[in-house]
Amino acid sequence: MKAIQPCALLLLVGPDWQVEAASANVAMLGDVKPTAVIGQPLADLIGSKAIHSLRNRMSWLSSDESEVQDFGVEWGNVTFDVRATRSKNHYLIEAELAVEPRLPDGIGMVRSMSDRLSGNDPRKLAEQAMRQLNSLTGFDHLMLLDRGGGILAAAQRGKLPPASFETEGLVRIAADRDAEPIPLLGHEIGELVGRAAFVALAEEERDKLTSLGMCAAMNLPLRIDGELVGSVHALHHAPRRCGAERRSVGHLFAERLVARMARCGWQP
Repeated sequence: MKAIQPCALLLLVGPDWQVEAASANVAMLGDVKPTAVIGQPLADLIGSKAIHSLRNRMSWLSSDESEVQDFGVEWGNVTFDVRATRSKNHYLIEAELAVEPRLPDGIGMVRSMSDRLSGNDPRKLAEQAMRQLNSLTGFDHLMLLDRGGGILAAAQRGKLPPASFETEGLVRIAADRDAEPIPLLGHEIGELVGRAAFVALAEEERDKLTSLGMCAAMNLPLRIDGELVGSVHALHHAPRRCGAERRSVGHLFAERLVARMARCGWQP
């Protein structure tokens, strides 16, 4: 059975907007028994105002590969950052506990960070960008990987043991290597659950982080015209999860970076 990390809750919703699967920590929404949620309308769980906002946001999904996000959402008395994607007529919803208030101007931050990149040398652009992302996210180690997992540029606080890395085509976040996984209840849609950013770590993933002396990791895939060309890979010595909006700013900035690198002659 698949599981999710405890910093987020997961819901799988069918075409009738009823809950088909949920993580056992759904009780953080209030006096709710996880097993009783299965088969219930999502509106009964998160409220009519929240479901209206969520359905409007989900209408932006243009394909099964796209995703939408909403930040600082109030579900009951809890503030979440929400991410949603779909597969055919089913929806995957991840709601992570918000760790910071909304940013004053996320899009303005992306523009400002992009404007601070100078020159036409792809590797120097990458080095400048990794330093900015290091500051933005607070992770100890930030690396720009090519599609084969090679390190194009890095910004680090301290030393990282020698290791090989892989570029993955999905957003993956490991907030705490040693956190107890939360099981999923209900009717699992395996392919869709596999796209969850906060899916619980496999044993080999925990072992690799342990061997590196790291407790947290993050992977942000980078694409040009839909083609995977690399990823931003981050590591931290202690448990860490930067805010979802801050991650989104960094992700958009990094995708603008690789597009600029390609215009300057970089071959992905």
